[in-house]
This record gives sequence, C-alpha cells and structure tokens, in this order.
Amino acid sequence: MHCEPLDLEYVGTALKQEGHEVVLIDMVMEKRGLEFFLRKYNPEIVMFTSYQIHVNVVKGYSDIVKEFNERIITAVGGIHSEVCPEDFEYKHIDYIMGINGIENAVILLDALQKEIEVKFKNDKINTEFQLPKVDRTLTDKYRKRYYYSYRESTALLKTSFGCPYDCKFCFSVAATNYQYFERDMDIVIEEIKEIREKNIFVADDNFLVDRHRIQTFCELLDKNGIKKMFSISARADFICANEDIIKLLSEHGVDTIFIGMESFKQEDLNNFGKRTEVELSVKASDICRKYNIQLQCSAIVGYDWDKNDFKEFAVWIKKNLYFRYINFMPLAPLIGTKIGHDYDDRLLIPREEYEKWEFQHIIIKPSKIKTSEFYVEMIKIFFKVTGKPRNLIFLYNTCGFRTCCYTIKGFLKLFWNWYKLILQYRKIGD
Repeated sequence: MHCEPLDLEYVGTALKQEGHEVVLIDMVMEKRGLEFFLRKYNPEIVMFTSYQIHVNVVKGYSDIVKEFNERIITAVGGIHSEVCPEDFEYKHIDYIMGINGIENAVILLDALQKEIEVKFKNDKINTEFQLPKVDRTLTDKYRKRYYYSYRESTALLKTSFGCPYDCKFCFSVAATNYQYFERDMDIVIEEIKEIREKNIFVADDNFLVDRHRIQTFCELLDKNGIKKMFSISARADFICANEDIIKLLSEHGVDTIFIGMESFKQEDLNNFGKRTEVELSVKASDICRKYNIQLQCSAIVGYDWDKNDFKEFAVWIKKNLYFRYINFMPLAPLIGTKIGHDYDDRLLIPREEYEKWEFQHIIIKPSKIKTSEFYVEMIKIFFKVTGKPRNLIFLYNTCGFRTCCYTIKGFLKLFWNWYKLILQYRKIGD
C-alpha cells in the first residue's frame, strides 16, 4: 500500500489557516532527493513525520537540511514522536512535537513569528480538539498513485483515535495513552463529501466499536447520497456479535474488512491480551463471505513455534478461513507497548537499527528452531496460504496490470531480503 500522508495534510491545513505558506512533499512517492526541494522552495522551516522505521531517515534528512542552510528550522512529529520522543533527540532536529502534533505545529510557528518561548501542549492528549477541514489539494500531484490493498486511487479517512481494547503488542493504543475517542459523524460525512476518490480506506484502529455509531454512519451516507467503496478494520468478536451491522455495511459500500486474527492458538491470544477466542475468527470469516466482503487478516508468528506449528497453522487457515490475503508478522516488542521490554534479553536486532523493526525481520531469537529455519518457515507458510496463483489472478482481474506488477515486485524484494538473511544466519550457525 501507498497511502496519502493524512497527518501531514491536517498539519498543513492548520498552518495554511494561520496564514502560512505550506508545501507538502511526500518523499515516499518522490524520485527526487530532498536537496531538490530545498533549492526549489528555500523554506524557513522543514517538518517531518515518522514511524519508527524512519527515525534514522529523518535524522539523515535533518543533516541535509542543516547542510543546505543551518538557519532552517527542523521539527518532527508523528506517531513515533508521540510515544518515543527521545529517539529524535538529535543535533540537527530543533523541535520534537510529541503529542497533539497539529496544535503544536501551530504553536511552534506562532512562537517563532513572535520570537517568544515555545510552549508545546504535551502534558496530556487533547481529546476535544477538532481536526481542521482537511485540504487534500496539498497532495494533488500524488493522489492518483495512492492505493490500499487491491484498490487503486484510494483516499484515507480517520473517524476515531485509539481503541477501547489494550492488546499487549499494539503500538497504536500506546500513542493515545490507551484512550479511545471519536470524531463527530456529521463532520466525518462532510469530509467524505469532499473526497474525490471512489475508494476510501478508513484508517481507524478499530472502526466497528459502537453499533449506533455505525448505523448513524450508514444513515448519513444515504441522506447525503454518498456512494463510495470502503475498507475498514475491525475485531472478529464484533463481527460475530453484530451480523446485521455487517450486512448493513455491505449494503453501504464496505467491501473489505481487515481483522487481527493473530493466532490459531488460544494460548497465544491470551498471552497477547487479545480478549477474544480463536473460533470467532472462523465465524467472522463465514459472515464476511456471506455478505461478499473480502476478509484480510494479520497473524503474529510466535517465537516459541517449531516447524510443526507452522504446518498446523497453514492447515488450520486453509480449512477454516475465507480470505484473500493474510499478513504474517513476527512479533516486534515496540517500546511503549505492554511487551516493550519483555524480550530485551532475546533481541536479534538492536533497537537503534530502527529500519529493521518493520515486521519483516525476526526481532526475537526463536526458542525451538534456528533463526535461519524460522525465515524458511515464514516463506513456506506464505506460499502455502497467500502466495497462490488464484490470488494473483484475482489481483490482476480486480486491479489491473500495474498493481499486479507492484505486488510481484514487492514479493520478490521481500523474499530476496529473507533469502539473504537465511544465508547470513546459516553462516554463523543459527
């Protein structure tokens, strides 16, 4: 997926409303280097947003900015700066936004203009803050290239923040300090009305929380004559307990639901603090299939698994679930989560190698098989479950040649990286 940087669009909108001139550069999509844009716009301040895997990238960018002109002010925000601001304490990063990034961006520029002390709102999350009416023209030149899953030209939408659950591995709930708060649905609908794209990815950590809110959402879609296609995230237990809501959503454009299945072992779910049962994933799969909704899943591969566990998981999935894609991820104990320090004595990848904490590298040393064998089993289960010709054919028929090529290119890159890691670990006998 390549999604629009919605967080930067909100920040840019808020700054424009205060009279500032804003240019948004999506460096994920750009082929030109940062130096090109520094020369073109000669900015007074450069702001970055970042996930954990881009911490060193942002630091490198800040070096480039200061080398170009040491008087340019640099600032960083985003989800990782909210949870782990200390990771951005660096000689060429002048300000770290922390929480309440949109408000703090406005505060920063106001203080710099007035030449007064910068006092960020970092004592607590402002759950009452209303997002500005987002200006998506900031990403006009990129919009046709944003896509999510098998939907080309996809817009991003945020209707809530956080999640009422507290899974031990989840970084998103840590970012909101385990709070959950929602946007007014009337405001959400007004935002949808201005989205040009047919496809919308609802980027809530958990869109299906409140039955009444979802019913209101569908009623407002009807009232405003909105016909869009939606991809959402949800929990299996809500799907199972609210089949009528799933039917209603299928009638209002929801064609893809992403669930965190996580494991086929109840013991794993209990250890993760998932607060659900394995069989609910099976039932949720059946309900989605009944209403012609594509099911996509994530699964966490356990570090105490042996080869037989991988085989059993593949058999269980093929027997019980109707799906197109399952994303298999090794567990990553991110700082800020409830398991953040549980595996400190078993880490294979140092925390300062941020770019490798991308849910593809094996972070924790396996307990029952060698690390190289673990990578081999990851590849095998992928091809047994997701990497089937029928899924590629579905992708081609649904999305066309270009997306198919992107997907194949991504697969080849991933497997080539895994192959090199297998050789690396075999070389040292692990």
